[in-house]
Amino acid sequence: MVEVVANETASDPVVVNPAAITAAALSHAGEFHHLTDSYGQLVWVSPAVHPVLGHNQHEFMAMPSWSLIHPDDVDRVRRIQAEVSEVEGAPRRVRYRARHADASWRWVEAVMANMNGRSGVEGIVTTIRDITSQVVAKRRLSQSERRLRSIVSSASDVIAIVDELGSIEYVTPTAATILQRSVSLMQADWVRYLHPDDFGRMTEVFETALEDPGVTKGPTDLRMLRGDGEWLTFEALFTDYRNDPIVRGIVLNARDVTDRRRVEASERASQVIFNALVEMAPVGIFLADGDAHWTYANSRIGNDFDMDSADLLGTGWHQLFDDADIHRLHTELADWNGEGRYVTELRTRHASRVRELRLTVSRPRSVDGELGAVGTLEDVTSRRGLDEMLLDGAALGSVAGVVGSAAHDLHNLLASIGFQIGLLPTPDDSVERVTAANEAIDRACDITEDLMAMSRPGRSRVAALDVGEAIEGLSDMLRVLVEHAADLHFSAGVDGVLVAVDRSGLERVVTNLVVNARDAVVSRGTIAVSVNRALLGADGPENCTPGDYVAISVDDDGCGIPDSLLSRMFEPYFTTKEDGNGIGLAASLRAVRGWGGDIDVASIEGEGTTMTVYLPIAER
Repeated sequence: MVEVVANETASDPVVVNPAAITAAALSHAGEFHHLTDSYGQLVWVSPAVHPVLGHNQHEFMAMPSWSLIHPDDVDRVRRIQAEVSEVEGAPRRVRYRARHADASWRWVEAVMANMNGRSGVEGIVTTIRDITSQVVAKRRLSQSERRLRSIVSSASDVIAIVDELGSIEYVTPTAATILQRSVSLMQADWVRYLHPDDFGRMTEVFETALEDPGVTKGPTDLRMLRGDGEWLTFEALFTDYRNDPIVRGIVLNARDVTDRRRVEASERASQVIFNALVEMAPVGIFLADGDAHWTYANSRIGNDFDMDSADLLGTGWHQLFDDADIHRLHTELADWNGEGRYVTELRTRHASRVRELRLTVSRPRSVDGELGAVGTLEDVTSRRGLDEMLLDGAALGSVAGVVGSAAHDLHNLLASIGFQIGLLPTPDDSVERVTAANEAIDRACDITEDLMAMSRPGRSRVAALDVGEAIEGLSDMLRVLVEHAADLHFSAGVDGVLVAVDRSGLERVVTNLVVNARDAVVSRGTIAVSVNRALLGADGPENCTPGDYVAISVDDDGCGIPDSLLSRMFEPYFTTKEDGNGIGLAASLRAVRGWGGDIDVASIEGEGTTMTVYLPIAER
């Protein structure tokens, strides 16, 4: 059957053969076809144009063909169509945005084929299908991959992908920061830095993971040699994901638990010392529950009364003292509000050995919220006056010692609690609670670490450091941090210049400034890190005396900082980020000023920002 279709823009009607066109173009749901003559005029379109772009045949034929193509894509489509018209045969693909009848832009893929030599066709056949969902899905996947890479790259744990021989194929920049070694060194031979005594245990867990794909094996403790010669302890997990089409390797997740293991060792040692001290104490020591029943008594109490301490547990200790004193004791304890210390004196029961003993009880609140008590028994028969003074002085000294170490002990206890929670089995209905508890402990630990760091600024390890070499050593890690947001450039105008700083502290300062710059740029911005010498005069930054300095500048072409906010840049807890905490810049400024330097900010809103760290040059 022959069909005549008139095009209002063509001078003469064109005779086409729909059957021939249908045979020449592949047709299926979601596609439509159209034919243009050698002059580029549209002469036929299939009915499927309506489900794809919402136009019927006659509407589509009547529209100027280029008006339906996005202006930014027109030149590219014209060029490809011109190339197709010159060569018969091989089809060409092109993706562009086409306007739907509802005025929205849809991504389409067009396949053009020059069939001028085919009878009944004699033109360019184009097959068009809607690929909007594919483009959107691909973009979302790309965004998810960038987000995941950013999260993994900035994670505090070391995450690596290794092959079945144990060679690292990928490792997060965290490894370089923690171990003070470049990523390339780690990838070359990471086992070289593993403690020899841990190699066999690591191999055993690794081989077990290979035998059970998809199941996490471990944890196991591995010691790794840091760049400064110190051994760090990592809690390592291995999971075989070689069958995963995306991962295709064995995932190693390693968390630095050096401090935690030290705390645990310290606690074990402290417990041993505590037990020894309690048993050797010159006074009787006991523990009691909320009903004043003894649950523990040291050997001193038993020895003083020629009894086995176990016989005094529960209410057995009542047999030691006069009935009237025991009755008074219970009455007073019932009225006691638990604050401070309860002190009283009790007489022993046997008339032949009548003694007066001072009973001192404190009632600390235990971790589970239940009330208990700890107490001492001391003979005050012949030395009451002197003993009272000594006891009061000892108590005051004890309180002062507890207050002085409270922050440190709180941090250790939180770390221990977090470790114990991590060992608990977590059924499905408890996972969220355990996770929330761990998050709360992590936040509390962060607070205590910050407080201890701010109260002891002199404890950081300050040493002469080649600043140019140190900043260059950060380049790999920093490029990973910003690779999806900006182009990062380094330049160093110094060679062998030393500054007296804490290396890890300086790395945190520079990393913080680069991350802030990354967050400020839009689209594909540029960040430049430069290191140069600077001679400062009296008009230099507030904390800098005139002299020679090293200037570490981080320059971006981002959104800039409004003048109204410049004065608050280093204010603790002030932030304009939705997920920020306002601590980074404040901590950076404090660290730099502690090294005798300062940080200067220059910014133009809408054009960019330059953050410059000035550090005094150290003598060789």
